[in-house]
Amino acid sequence: MMFCKKALMVWDVASTPPALFKLLPHAHGDWITGCVWTPNCVISSSNDGKLCLWDLEVGQHLKEISWKRPLLSVCSLEQYVMAGCSDGALHVWNWDTEMEICHIAAHKKQINHCSLLPNTDEEKDAKAEDMTVFTASDDGTVQLWKPFQVEHFSTFQGHSGAVHGVVLKEEGEFLSVSEDRSLRCWTWTTESPRSLRGAITALCFHQHDDMVLAGYESGLMELWQNHKVICHKQLTNSPIAAVCSMPNSQFAVSYLKTLLVDVWKLVWSKQRDTVSLVKVSTHKVSQPVVRLIYCSTLLGITHNATIIEPLRPKEDDTWSCQGTNWTDRVIIRGISHNDDKSIWLVGEEDSKITIGFMFVMGPSTLNYSCFSSLVMEREEEEEKKTESMMTAAAVDNEFVVCGDVKGNMWFNQPPQLSSWSNRKQAHSNRISELRLTKTIIVSASYDRTVKLWDRITREQVGMFVCGGPVLSLEVNPRNPTEVICADGEGKLYFLCWKE
Repeated sequence: MMFCKKALMVWDVASTPPALFKLLPHAHGDWITGCVWTPNCVISSSNDGKLCLWDLEVGQHLKEISWKRPLLSVCSLEQYVMAGCSDGALHVWNWDTEMEICHIAAHKKQINHCSLLPNTDEEKDAKAEDMTVFTASDDGTVQLWKPFQVEHFSTFQGHSGAVHGVVLKEEGEFLSVSEDRSLRCWTWTTESPRSLRGAITALCFHQHDDMVLAGYESGLMELWQNHKVICHKQLTNSPIAAVCSMPNSQFAVSYLKTLLVDVWKLVWSKQRDTVSLVKVSTHKVSQPVVRLIYCSTLLGITHNATIIEPLRPKEDDTWSCQGTNWTDRVIIRGISHNDDKSIWLVGEEDSKITIGFMFVMGPSTLNYSCFSSLVMEREEEEEKKTESMMTAAAVDNEFVVCGDVKGNMWFNQPPQLSSWSNRKQAHSNRISELRLTKTIIVSASYDRTVKLWDRITREQVGMFVCGGPVLSLEVNPRNPTEVICADGEGKLYFLCWKE
């Protein structure tokens, strides 16, 4: 069945080619906005504010329900029909009695789509009155309702434009499509309440497999694969500060309130259908480790910019890297791999941008590693104009990008390493994370957005809106067009784009 303007058209798709079976040219007085099959008939909705019941076999109009505003979408279950209205309300009528059961002010703008969440529990005899309904709106959100109980379950925020449709993908997941030209996959089932987990405080991609590790301020660790949680474990009661993937399916975890770094291993069942987290070792440290990175050995960075090797044997008490002079002087704002044995660091010292490069030979060689640093000078007049604190930075070879607490972003201009652009307003709030790929600058902010910028033109080429301030962000090292980020509401987002 199709609808076009004011007409309903029924097609026989069993014939080749499909043939028009029935045409109802004046089904409504205004544009038809939706239609849904019931066991015995078809219900259509329209901008004329009417829901019409049709016997399509004979082309007969059976009943109608009228409302004072346009009805833009419709779904049905047994004797009940649900419709989304142009004023953002969700209405429920009993079709047999033509009586309105309830209406909910579900959105601040018009509802473009409503659909039922089917009962997937075969052992439970669900009643129609226990139905759950998705609503998608011009306000950029999808919401989940139990209309008979006037109960709101969830709001799914993230689209930067009107949401026009929702379709179920599989149990626990649905897809939404928006005029922001994105198709997004969401999940609404969780094994423990978000309020108990708190915010996500650490993220990393697994070194080799298509998996993501997410650590929470509650001390919970989750392992994600194909946008689903496949394993979780309460590692501690302390907030997780950092997580880092290591060889042999291992990963390291540090904590904000505990002077420990733990090494865990992913252990799969023989059938590889389940995985568990098993602790391999625990290592004491002298200060909390706030960053972890694996570069031929595990490196940890503390609040005062001391670089340590947490897995160094106990008999060796020399924790700090003697080749650096950043301790208590530099605030580290970014760290990234150069290759398997070297890393870039970028930080701030007395309002000056400082770049560090470290080459590490392997385990227990940190004291003999090569470390060099460079202070990137700026013109004094420019420094006086821009005294806002730097909050994020990233470096890739000779290119450096920085962000500040006011949402400004600025870059150096190679090959003149100390020649800088003016600060540009990139976000409306603090820039929390910056990452570089070969072609894109990725910025995340407390203004709830993640933005993509062309490295050559410096022009914005993409944007994603999250539900809360974006606190963490990582780029997939095996596929740089994929990003994970986490917001202050404890939500995890999987983003991708095409170049």
